[in-house]
Amino acid sequence: MFLELHATAMLCLPSGECLRPDATVCAALMSALYASVTEEVVLDRQLMVNVSISSRDSYCIEVVLRCLATEGDGLGPHNANDGGILSSVAAAAFKGELTRFQAGVTMDISRLDAWYSSKEGSLETPATYIVRGLCRRCCLPELVLRSMQVSVCLMESGNPPEEHDELIELVASDENGFLSLFSQQQLQEFMLFEREYCLSQLELQEELSSS
Repeated sequence: MFLELHATAMLCLPSGECLRPDATVCAALMSALYASVTEEVVLDRQLMVNVSISSRDSYCIEVVLRCLATEGDGLGPHNANDGGILSSVAAAAFKGELTRFQAGVTMDISRLDAWYSSKEGSLETPATYIVRGLCRRCCLPELVLRSMQVSVCLMESGNPPEEHDELIELVASDENGFLSLFSQQQLQEFMLFEREYCLSQLELQEELSSS
């Protein structure tokens, strides 16, 4: 049993402009997607990546990811709830964090499907857990980061938020598995916000104690 993820997307530069794909861009993106996981994972999971210019819109690309299903990712319960390896590869591209591709270029998705497929490549039933996990990987970390940003602003204005500590505990909890949804870059941003929050908290405490 195999897993497949199919996506139609537009490549967007950090400026917001569209990057029109050509054969060189597609080849570079395909290489970067492979490089987002280890060579061992590529071999063990028989990962296959294909990127091509969409026949419907020359400004869009068609991305197909395919890998072998394994226990916990395609077979049996999906306890991690993170969408598995295909979700991990796609999330790196959606977030613009592929180390071997143009920095900051993101994928703006217009269509996304995930399937179980046979060895011969025929699509069988939807693999909805991959799409759900991908949404968790892309949406929850960003929601947490924006909440952290608001907490920092409130603390700097002298109005400390009431539930900041609960947010930190939520992210750090092993039960929720939130940390595994964050990319390395997002974790660094999270730690930076927490540092800014703590510094502002100390400054506020000093002001209150000296008044």
